[in-house]
Amino acid sequence: MSTSRMRFLTLSLATAGLAAMAMAPTLSPQAAVVDAPASTLVTVATNPYPADSVLTGYTQRARWTINVLRDNRPALTACNHGNYEPDSGHTSDSYHYSGNAGDCYAGNTPGQYPGPIDKDQLQRAANFLVANAGPLKVQQVIWNGQIWTWPRRSEGWRTYTGGTGPVGGHYDHVHVSIARPGDGR
Repeated sequence: MSTSRMRFLTLSLATAGLAAMAMAPTLSPQAAVVDAPASTLVTVATNPYPADSVLTGYTQRARWTINVLRDNRPALTACNHGNYEPDSGHTSDSYHYSGNAGDCYAGNTPGQYPGPIDKDQLQRAANFLVANAGPLKVQQVIWNGQIWTWPRRSEGWRTYTGGTGPVGGHYDHVHVSIARPGDGR
């Protein structure tokens, strides 16, 4: 195939892909998306709920974001809110205590390092959260000894120093915090 023909074909495929993305409907939290490569940005609706706090369970905003995550990363087997528990190991200002955080697993046993398949699924979940942090109102993602935060998003992933081991270092789960009152989002 000639070079000019290859350029035309590449341009045509790229144009078709952009057109398809432009025509894609806005996703509701219940809409499922085909499992895409980790680098693919999926169009998600903007979280419609205001920042809030609750004593038990998730806030509406957090529940909405967790549902979108689970719909787009169906390999996640559990997302737990972990509200106030004095012996949980969380700091007193934890997003968990206001119903604005979840810890998500991919079939692996909590407290143990995941195997390669579960680790890949957790990485995809973390990538999805970071790629869609704006509309999902994600404030923080902790995974695999790394942390990403909305206020420092231009810095990307940084080393997480808040804990060690499978649980404290967030190697066995992805932690997601949703913006709460006072975060300005």
